[in-house]
Amino acid sequence: MEGILPPYTIVTGPTSSIVAIHGLDGHRETSFTAPNGVLWLRDLLPKALPTARILTYGYDGRTHGENMSSQTLYDLSTDFVAKLSSFRVHTKSDERPLIFIAHSFGGIMLKNALIHAHTTHNKHLPAHKAVEVSSYGIIYLGTPHQGVDLTSWTKSLFRSLSTTIQTSDLITKHLDLYSETLQQQIAQYNAISGRYHTVFCYETYGTAESSDLSMDHVPAFSAVVQGAINTEALAIHKTHMGLAQFNSHDDNEYDVLMQCLLQMIEKAPSAILKNWEKYYVSLGRQNQLLNNPGIGFNTWEDLLK
Repeated sequence: MEGILPPYTIVTGPTSSIVAIHGLDGHRETSFTAPNGVLWLRDLLPKALPTARILTYGYDGRTHGENMSSQTLYDLSTDFVAKLSSFRVHTKSDERPLIFIAHSFGGIMLKNALIHAHTTHNKHLPAHKAVEVSSYGIIYLGTPHQGVDLTSWTKSLFRSLSTTIQTSDLITKHLDLYSETLQQQIAQYNAISGRYHTVFCYETYGTAESSDLSMDHVPAFSAVVQGAINTEALAIHKTHMGLAQFNSHDDNEYDVLMQCLLQMIEKAPSAILKNWEKYYVSLGRQNQLLNNPGIGFNTWEDLLK
């Protein structure tokens, strides 16, 4: 399913919004569901973070099957910003702090989306600009920033399936190791990476080859962006798909991720308030800071309404 999935629980006075994004051939719910049926974004996270509004985003990232989308990486990224900003304007939350959890290719799409948002301004797609101003934290789960080796099983799998099943390399062709597209994206993203508190998570377990076209393993050197500012790297003792799935509160790796989210949730409101103050001052609209009930210099709690 595509688009923003409304929050699983109604939160009174949420302080931040968490947006989860799946990878290629994924789904906004099943990709985050463990083998025991636990969808941690729904079953675990709301209890642990009662002040956060938790959203998931779905898009057509299929690489095989019928009636596949013809959207490119750029199309998927700008569509994500458009739908997220529209949802936030509709729910009167366009100035609420944002924290992203992006699995695999979802992180590539997110980086492109933030690069796009950076190019907008108050007279050109201001709601898209609001996404950049409001973004505080990002947790990348096994995102192949440097690409992956597609010369082995993936390409041969495409060849074997293409005789019986419709396949597409519209997206995957950009994910080859050290591809020009990814190198250009890294250069553009590193220039703005200091705006966000970023955690790069990489898997320590490989995955046996299967008939699934999803990535089986992203090495640590690709999952961590060298040169990015305000970042840290964490090893997660799971497989690539397991990075986005947790069985229970007792999962040690879930606790590692939770500590990151708790820190972001605590720091995001005051940091994003300062972002909006600087943004309005840069536009010469200081008066709006006092008149806008969503910002206000008086108390940062006003931002959370």
